[in-house]
Amino acid sequence: MDAESFLKEELQKIDFSVSQKKSLFTFPEFSLVDLLPYAATEEVFYFESKEEDFSFLGLGKSKILNPDEVQAHIEKHPHEVLVYQSHFEDESPKLVYLPEWCFLKTSGVVTLKLYHSIDYKSYSPSNIIFDTQIWESFVNHWTSYEERPESDEWKMMVDQSLRLFTKKELEKIVLSRKKIFSYDEMIEMPVMFRELYQGNLSSSHFSIFHQLQYNLAFISFTPERLFTLRNKNLETISLAGSIMRGKDDAEDSALEETLKNSDKLTREHEIVTKAIEEKLSGISEKLMISELFTMKLPYIQHRQATIKAVLKKNTNVISLIDLLHPTPAVGGIPFEKARTRILEIEKEKRGFYAAPVGVISKEFSEIVVGIRSALIEGPMITVYGGAGIVAGSIAEEEWIETGTKMQPFIKIINKSVI
Repeated sequence: MDAESFLKEELQKIDFSVSQKKSLFTFPEFSLVDLLPYAATEEVFYFESKEEDFSFLGLGKSKILNPDEVQAHIEKHPHEVLVYQSHFEDESPKLVYLPEWCFLKTSGVVTLKLYHSIDYKSYSPSNIIFDTQIWESFVNHWTSYEERPESDEWKMMVDQSLRLFTKKELEKIVLSRKKIFSYDEMIEMPVMFRELYQGNLSSSHFSIFHQLQYNLAFISFTPERLFTLRNKNLETISLAGSIMRGKDDAEDSALEETLKNSDKLTREHEIVTKAIEEKLSGISEKLMISELFTMKLPYIQHRQATIKAVLKKNTNVISLIDLLHPTPAVGGIPFEKARTRILEIEKEKRGFYAAPVGVISKEFSEIVVGIRSALIEGPMITVYGGAGIVAGSIAEEEWIETGTKMQPFIKIINKSVI
Protein backbone atom coordinates (compact mmCIF):
# COMPACT_ATOMS: atom_id res chain seq x y z
CA MET A 1 0.00 0.00 0.00
CA ASP A 2 1.05 3.62 -0.53
CA ALA A 3 -0.35 6.91 0.79
CA GLU A 4 -2.37 7.54 -2.39
CA SER A 5 -4.03 4.12 -2.12
CA PHE A 6 -4.81 4.75 1.52
CA LEU A 7 -6.50 8.05 0.72
CA LYS A 8 -8.47 6.68 -2.23
CA GLU A 9 -9.46 3.30 -0.87
CA GLU A 10 -9.49 3.38 2.91
CA LEU A 11 -11.00 6.67 4.11
CA GLN A 12 -14.55 5.80 3.14
CA LYS A 13 -14.16 2.40 4.81
CA ILE A 14 -12.88 4.09 7.97
CA ASP A 15 -15.87 6.45 8.08
CA PHE A 16 -18.27 3.51 7.77
CA SER A 17 -16.41 1.49 10.43
CA VAL A 18 -16.45 4.44 12.83
CA SER A 19 -20.23 4.57 12.46
CA GLN A 20 -20.16 0.93 13.62
CA LYS A 21 -18.16 1.94 16.75
CA LYS A 22 -14.76 0.80 15.45
CA SER A 23 -11.76 3.06 16.15
CA LEU A 24 -8.67 0.86 15.63
CA PHE A 25 -7.37 -0.08 12.16
CA THR A 26 -4.32 -1.81 10.67
CA PHE A 27 -2.80 -1.49 7.20
CA PRO A 28 0.24 -2.76 5.29
CA GLU A 29 3.24 -0.48 5.78
CA PHE A 30 3.37 2.76 3.80
CA SER A 31 5.16 6.11 4.16
CA LEU A 32 3.42 8.39 6.64
CA VAL A 33 5.40 11.37 5.32
CA ASP A 34 3.47 11.12 2.06
CA LEU A 35 0.22 11.85 3.92
CA LEU A 36 1.42 15.25 5.14
CA PRO A 37 0.52 17.37 2.08
CA TYR A 38 -3.07 16.10 2.37
CA ALA A 39 -3.50 16.92 6.06
CA ALA A 40 -6.39 19.37 6.58
CA THR A 41 -6.16 19.79 10.33
CA GLU A 42 -4.48 22.72 12.02
CA GLU A 43 -2.39 20.48 14.30
CA VAL A 44 -0.03 18.08 12.52
CA PHE A 45 2.81 16.22 14.23
CA TYR A 46 5.23 13.84 12.51
CA PHE A 47 8.03 12.04 14.35
CA GLU A 48 10.45 9.52 12.86
CA SER A 49 13.03 7.87 15.07
CA LYS A 50 16.66 7.73 14.04
CA GLU A 51 17.46 4.27 15.43
CA GLU A 52 14.16 2.74 16.51
CA ASP A 53 11.63 1.14 14.15
CA PHE A 54 9.11 3.85 14.96
CA SER A 55 7.28 6.57 13.01
CA PHE A 56 4.27 8.50 14.29
CA LEU A 57 1.81 10.88 12.66
CA GLY A 58 -0.77 12.70 14.76
CA LEU A 59 -3.53 14.80 13.17
CA GLY A 60 -5.90 17.10 15.02
CA LYS A 61 -6.21 17.38 18.77
CA SER A 62 -8.28 15.19 21.08
CA LYS A 63 -7.07 16.15 24.54
CA ILE A 64 -4.64 18.65 26.08
CA LEU A 65 -2.89 17.62 29.28
CA ASN A 66 -1.17 19.63 31.96
CA PRO A 67 2.38 18.32 32.48
CA ASP A 68 1.51 17.16 36.00
CA GLU A 69 -1.32 15.00 34.58
CA VAL A 70 0.84 13.12 32.08
CA GLN A 71 2.20 10.29 34.22
CA ALA A 72 -1.18 9.32 35.65
CA HIS A 73 -2.69 9.52 32.17
CA ILE A 74 -0.22 7.14 30.52
CA GLU A 75 -0.52 4.71 33.43
CA LYS A 76 -4.28 4.65 32.88
CA HIS A 77 -4.03 4.65 29.05
CA PRO A 78 -0.81 2.71 28.32
CA HIS A 79 -1.36 2.46 24.55
CA GLU A 80 -1.97 6.15 23.91
CA VAL A 81 0.87 8.12 22.31
CA LEU A 82 1.11 11.75 23.40
CA VAL A 83 2.83 14.60 21.58
CA TYR A 84 5.33 16.61 23.63
CA GLN A 85 6.67 20.04 22.63
CA SER A 86 8.34 22.59 24.88
CA HIS A 87 10.45 25.74 24.57
CA PHE A 88 14.10 26.25 25.37
CA GLU A 89 13.15 28.76 28.04
CA ASP A 90 11.66 27.35 31.24
CA GLU A 91 8.99 30.01 31.67
CA SER A 92 7.24 29.07 28.42
CA PRO A 93 4.45 26.48 28.80
CA LYS A 94 4.94 22.85 27.82
CA LEU A 95 2.50 21.48 25.25
CA VAL A 96 1.31 17.88 25.74
CA TYR A 97 -1.65 16.55 23.78
CA LEU A 98 -3.33 13.48 22.33
CA PRO A 99 -4.08 13.79 18.59
CA GLU A 100 -7.41 12.72 17.07
CA TRP A 101 -5.97 10.47 14.35
CA CYS A 102 -2.84 8.63 15.53
CA PHE A 103 -0.85 6.70 12.90
CA LEU A 104 1.96 4.46 14.13
CA LYS A 105 4.33 2.64 11.75
CA THR A 106 6.42 -0.16 13.23
CA SER A 107 7.26 -3.81 12.48
CA GLY A 108 6.05 -3.52 8.88
CA VAL A 109 2.54 -2.44 9.87
CA VAL A 110 0.69 0.87 10.10
CA THR A 111 -1.91 1.13 12.85
CA LEU A 112 -4.44 3.93 13.12
CA LYS A 113 -6.24 4.78 16.38
CA LEU A 114 -9.01 7.38 16.42
CA TYR A 115 -10.01 9.57 19.36
CA HIS A 116 -12.79 12.09 19.84
CA SER A 117 -12.30 15.67 18.64
CA ILE A 118 -11.50 18.10 21.45
CA ASP A 119 -14.12 20.48 20.04
CA TYR A 120 -17.04 18.17 19.20
CA LYS A 121 -16.56 15.25 21.63
CA SER A 122 -17.07 12.84 18.73
CA TYR A 123 -14.98 11.25 15.98
CA SER A 124 -14.13 13.61 13.13
CA PRO A 125 -15.04 12.34 9.64
CA SER A 126 -12.13 11.81 7.27
CA ASN A 127 -12.98 14.87 5.15
CA ILE A 128 -12.16 17.09 8.16
CA ILE A 129 -8.83 15.31 8.68
CA PHE A 130 -7.72 15.04 5.02
CA ASP A 131 -8.17 17.09 1.87
CA THR A 132 -7.64 14.65 -0.99
CA GLN A 133 -8.28 17.25 -3.71
CA ILE A 134 -5.00 19.18 -3.64
CA TRP A 135 -2.89 20.59 -6.44
CA GLU A 136 0.67 19.44 -6.94
CA SER A 137 2.79 21.92 -4.96
CA PHE A 138 6.45 22.90 -4.85
CA VAL A 139 8.77 25.18 -2.89
CA ASN A 140 9.23 28.61 -4.46
CA HIS A 141 12.43 30.69 -4.45
CA TRP A 142 12.98 33.10 -1.59
CA THR A 143 13.01 36.84 -2.33
CA SER A 144 15.04 38.27 0.57
CA TYR A 145 17.51 36.98 3.13
CA GLU A 146 19.27 38.15 6.29
CA GLU A 147 21.78 36.89 8.85
CA ARG A 148 21.04 37.50 12.51
CA PRO A 149 23.53 38.25 13.97
CA GLU A 150 25.90 39.26 11.19
CA SER A 151 29.48 38.05 11.32
CA ASP A 152 30.91 41.10 13.13
CA GLU A 153 28.18 40.87 15.78
CA TRP A 154 28.91 37.14 16.13
CA LYS A 155 32.55 37.90 16.89
CA MET A 156 31.47 40.30 19.63
CA MET A 157 29.19 37.57 21.09
CA VAL A 158 32.05 35.04 21.17
CA ASP A 159 34.44 37.58 22.68
CA GLN A 160 31.86 38.37 25.36
CA SER A 161 31.64 34.65 26.14
CA LEU A 162 35.42 34.26 26.34
CA ARG A 163 35.55 37.00 28.97
CA LEU A 164 33.10 34.96 31.07
CA PHE A 165 35.56 32.05 31.02
CA THR A 166 38.40 34.33 32.08
CA LYS A 167 36.28 35.42 35.06
CA LYS A 168 35.64 31.72 35.89
CA GLU A 169 31.90 32.36 35.65
CA LEU A 170 31.30 29.63 33.04
CA GLU A 171 33.04 26.56 31.64
CA LYS A 172 30.97 26.46 28.45
CA ILE A 173 28.20 28.38 26.72
CA VAL A 174 26.32 27.50 23.53
CA LEU A 175 25.56 30.37 21.17
CA SER A 176 23.22 30.26 18.18
CA ARG A 177 22.52 32.32 15.10
CA LYS A 178 19.89 32.42 12.33
CA LYS A 179 19.47 32.68 8.59
CA ILE A 180 16.06 34.15 7.72
CA PHE A 181 14.54 33.63 4.25
CA SER A 182 11.42 35.53 3.16
CA TYR A 183 9.03 34.66 0.32
CA ASP A 184 6.40 36.61 -1.61
CA GLU A 185 3.66 34.25 -0.46
CA MET A 186 2.84 31.88 2.38
CA ILE A 187 5.08 28.82 2.56
CA GLU A 188 3.22 25.54 2.13
CA MET A 189 4.62 24.00 5.28
CA PRO A 190 4.02 20.25 4.73
CA VAL A 191 5.37 20.61 1.18
CA MET A 192 8.51 22.38 2.46
CA PHE A 193 9.00 19.61 5.02
CA ARG A 194 8.62 16.86 2.42
CA GLU A 195 11.21 18.58 0.18
CA LEU A 196 13.61 18.84 3.10
CA TYR A 197 12.92 15.26 4.17
CA GLN A 198 13.56 13.83 0.70
CA GLY A 199 16.69 15.94 0.31
CA ASN A 200 18.23 14.58 3.52
CA LEU A 201 17.48 10.86 3.26
CA SER A 202 21.20 10.02 3.29
CA SER A 203 21.66 11.53 6.76
CA SER A 204 21.09 9.73 10.06
CA HIS A 205 18.76 11.87 12.16
CA PHE A 206 15.38 12.13 13.85
CA SER A 207 12.77 13.82 11.64
CA ILE A 208 10.28 16.25 13.19
CA PHE A 209 7.45 18.23 11.62
CA HIS A 210 5.16 20.03 14.04
CA GLN A 211 2.50 22.30 12.59
CA LEU A 212 0.94 24.11 15.51
CA GLN A 213 -1.17 26.51 13.45
CA TYR A 214 -1.93 26.91 9.76
CA ASN A 215 0.86 29.49 9.49
CA LEU A 216 3.33 28.14 12.10
CA ALA A 217 5.46 25.00 11.99
CA PHE A 218 8.68 23.73 13.57
CA ILE A 219 10.97 21.38 11.62
CA SER A 220 14.02 19.51 12.89
CA PHE A 221 16.44 16.94 11.50
CA THR A 222 18.31 16.50 14.74
CA PRO A 223 21.05 13.97 15.50
CA GLU A 224 20.64 14.52 19.24
CA ARG A 225 18.40 12.40 21.42
CA LEU A 226 17.57 13.60 24.91
CA PHE A 227 16.55 10.05 25.83
CA THR A 228 14.74 6.89 24.81
CA LEU A 229 12.84 5.22 27.65
CA ARG A 230 11.41 1.70 27.80
CA ASN A 231 10.10 0.95 31.26
CA LYS A 232 13.16 1.58 33.47
CA ASN A 233 15.72 1.33 30.66
CA LEU A 234 17.01 4.70 29.52
CA GLU A 235 19.43 5.51 26.72
CA THR A 236 20.88 8.90 25.89
CA ILE A 237 23.97 10.34 24.23
CA SER A 238 26.75 12.74 24.98
CA LEU A 239 27.30 14.70 21.77
CA ALA A 240 29.87 17.47 21.47
CA GLY A 241 32.84 18.54 19.40
CA SER A 242 32.30 19.18 15.69
CA ILE A 243 34.34 19.41 12.51
CA MET A 244 33.50 19.51 8.81
CA ARG A 245 33.47 16.47 6.51
CA GLY A 246 36.27 16.16 3.98
CA LYS A 247 35.99 16.36 0.22
CA ASP A 248 37.41 12.82 -0.07
CA ASP A 249 38.21 9.89 2.23
CA ALA A 250 41.75 11.05 2.96
CA GLU A 251 40.70 14.57 3.94
CA ASP A 252 37.76 13.20 5.92
CA SER A 253 40.03 10.90 7.93
CA ALA A 254 42.47 13.75 8.55
CA LEU A 255 39.67 15.97 9.84
CA GLU A 256 38.44 13.15 12.09
CA GLU A 257 41.93 12.82 13.56
CA THR A 258 41.90 16.56 14.26
CA LEU A 259 38.54 16.13 15.99
CA LYS A 260 39.88 13.24 18.10
CA ASN A 261 43.12 14.99 19.09
CA SER A 262 41.91 18.55 19.68
CA ASP A 263 42.33 19.51 23.34
CA LYS A 264 39.57 22.09 23.01
CA LEU A 265 37.06 19.65 21.46
CA THR A 266 38.02 16.83 23.84
CA ARG A 267 37.49 19.15 26.81
CA GLU A 268 34.13 20.22 25.39
CA HIS A 269 33.00 16.60 25.20
CA GLU A 270 34.23 15.74 28.69
CA ILE A 271 32.21 18.63 30.10
CA VAL A 272 29.02 17.37 28.43
CA THR A 273 29.51 13.72 29.48
CA LYS A 274 30.31 14.60 33.09
CA ALA A 275 27.21 16.78 33.41
CA ILE A 276 24.87 14.07 32.08
CA GLU A 277 26.51 11.44 34.29
CA GLU A 278 26.01 13.59 37.39
CA LYS A 279 22.33 14.13 36.60
CA LEU A 280 21.61 10.43 36.02
CA SER A 281 23.68 8.95 38.85
CA GLY A 282 21.16 9.91 41.52
CA ILE A 283 18.23 8.09 39.86
CA SER A 284 20.05 5.08 38.37
CA GLU A 285 20.80 1.60 39.65
CA LYS A 286 23.28 1.07 36.85
CA LEU A 287 25.04 3.51 34.52
CA MET A 288 27.17 2.60 31.49
CA ILE A 289 29.10 5.01 29.25
CA SER A 290 30.53 3.81 25.96
CA GLU A 291 33.90 4.67 24.46
CA LEU A 292 33.89 7.76 22.27
CA PHE A 293 33.19 7.26 18.58
CA THR A 294 32.62 9.57 15.63
CA MET A 295 29.13 10.31 14.34
CA LYS A 296 29.42 11.16 10.65
CA LEU A 297 26.68 13.24 9.04
CA PRO A 298 26.75 14.46 5.41
CA TYR A 299 28.25 17.88 6.24
CA ILE A 300 29.69 17.50 9.73
CA GLN A 301 31.13 14.95 12.16
CA HIS A 302 30.84 14.84 15.94
CA ARG A 303 32.29 12.90 18.83
CA GLN A 304 29.69 10.89 20.68
CA ALA A 305 29.34 8.51 23.62
CA THR A 306 26.26 6.39 24.26
CA ILE A 307 25.00 6.45 27.84
CA LYS A 308 22.69 3.71 29.15
CA ALA A 309 21.04 3.60 32.55
CA VAL A 310 18.73 1.32 34.48
CA LEU A 311 16.59 3.64 36.58
CA LYS A 312 15.87 2.89 40.23
CA LYS A 313 12.13 3.11 39.64
CA ASN A 314 9.61 3.99 36.95
CA THR A 315 10.43 7.66 36.65
CA ASN A 316 7.95 10.40 35.79
CA VAL A 317 8.69 11.18 32.12
CA ILE A 318 8.11 14.93 32.46
CA SER A 319 10.44 15.04 35.47
CA LEU A 320 13.06 13.18 33.46
CA ILE A 321 12.83 15.73 30.64
CA ASP A 322 13.19 18.56 33.16
CA LEU A 323 16.20 16.82 34.72
CA LEU A 324 18.12 16.28 31.48
CA HIS A 325 17.19 19.38 29.50
CA PRO A 326 19.01 21.38 28.51
CA THR A 327 22.12 19.31 28.03
CA PRO A 328 25.46 21.13 28.03
CA ALA A 329 25.49 20.51 24.26
CA VAL A 330 22.79 23.18 23.80
CA GLY A 331 23.04 25.23 27.00
CA GLY A 332 26.27 25.52 28.94
CA ILE A 333 27.93 24.83 32.28
CA PRO A 334 26.88 25.71 34.90
CA PHE A 335 23.54 25.86 33.15
CA GLU A 336 21.58 28.35 35.26
CA LYS A 337 24.29 30.96 34.79
CA ALA A 338 24.63 30.02 31.12
CA ARG A 339 20.86 30.36 30.57
CA THR A 340 20.94 33.95 31.82
CA ARG A 341 23.99 34.79 29.75
CA ILE A 342 22.56 33.20 26.58
CA LEU A 343 19.57 35.52 26.66
CA GLU A 344 21.79 38.51 27.43
CA ILE A 345 24.17 37.74 24.57
CA GLU A 346 21.68 36.49 21.93
CA LYS A 347 19.03 39.08 22.90
CA GLU A 348 16.16 36.92 21.57
CA LYS A 349 14.41 33.90 23.04
CA ARG A 350 15.07 30.62 21.26
CA GLY A 351 11.55 29.23 21.55
CA PHE A 352 11.37 25.79 19.93
CA TYR A 353 15.02 25.82 18.85
CA ALA A 354 17.10 23.39 20.97
CA ALA A 355 14.00 22.47 23.01
CA PRO A 356 12.75 18.96 23.84
CA VAL A 357 10.20 17.48 21.43
CA GLY A 358 8.94 13.94 20.87
CA VAL A 359 6.45 11.27 21.89
CA ILE A 360 5.42 9.94 25.28
CA SER A 361 3.66 6.68 26.15
CA LYS A 362 3.68 4.07 28.89
CA GLU A 363 5.63 1.53 26.84
CA PHE A 364 7.91 3.78 24.79
CA SER A 365 8.95 7.42 25.05
CA GLU A 366 11.49 9.17 22.88
CA ILE A 367 12.41 12.81 23.37
CA VAL A 368 14.93 14.57 21.13
CA VAL A 369 16.61 17.97 21.16
CA GLY A 370 15.32 20.26 18.42
CA ILE A 371 18.62 21.37 16.89
CA ARG A 372 19.36 21.38 13.11
CA SER A 373 16.00 23.04 12.89
CA ALA A 374 13.87 25.74 11.31
CA LEU A 375 10.70 27.66 12.11
CA ILE A 376 8.17 28.56 9.42
CA GLU A 377 6.02 31.61 10.14
CA GLY A 378 3.76 32.48 7.22
CA PRO A 379 6.00 33.62 4.34
CA MET A 380 9.25 33.31 6.31
CA ILE A 381 11.53 30.43 7.31
CA THR A 382 14.19 30.88 10.00
CA VAL A 383 17.06 28.36 10.04
CA TYR A 384 19.06 27.91 13.25
CA GLY A 385 22.62 26.84 13.98
CA GLY A 386 24.53 26.69 17.25
CA ALA A 387 28.06 26.11 18.49
CA GLY A 388 29.58 25.29 21.85
CA ILE A 389 31.95 28.02 23.02
CA VAL A 390 34.73 27.10 25.46
CA ALA A 391 38.07 28.64 26.32
CA GLY A 392 40.11 28.75 23.13
CA SER A 393 37.14 29.02 20.76
CA ILE A 394 37.73 31.18 17.66
CA ALA A 395 34.75 33.19 16.40
CA GLU A 396 35.47 32.62 12.69
CA GLU A 397 35.71 28.85 13.15
CA GLU A 398 32.47 28.76 15.13
CA TRP A 399 30.75 30.86 12.45
CA ILE A 400 31.77 28.30 9.82
CA GLU A 401 30.63 25.43 12.05
CA THR A 402 27.17 26.92 12.58
CA GLY A 403 26.85 27.46 8.84
CA THR A 404 27.75 23.83 8.21
CA LYS A 405 25.07 22.70 10.66
CA MET A 406 22.46 24.65 8.67
CA GLN A 407 23.25 22.81 5.42
CA PRO A 408 20.38 20.26 5.63
CA PHE A 409 18.05 23.24 5.16
CA ILE A 410 20.15 25.62 3.09
CA LYS A 411 20.86 23.12 0.31
CA ILE A 412 17.11 22.65 -0.25
CA ILE A 413 16.10 26.25 0.25
CA ASN A 414 18.76 27.36 -2.24
CA LYS A 415 18.53 24.19 -4.37
CA SER A 416 22.32 24.00 -4.05
CA VAL A 417 24.91 24.06 -1.26
CA ILE A 418 26.32 27.50 -0.46
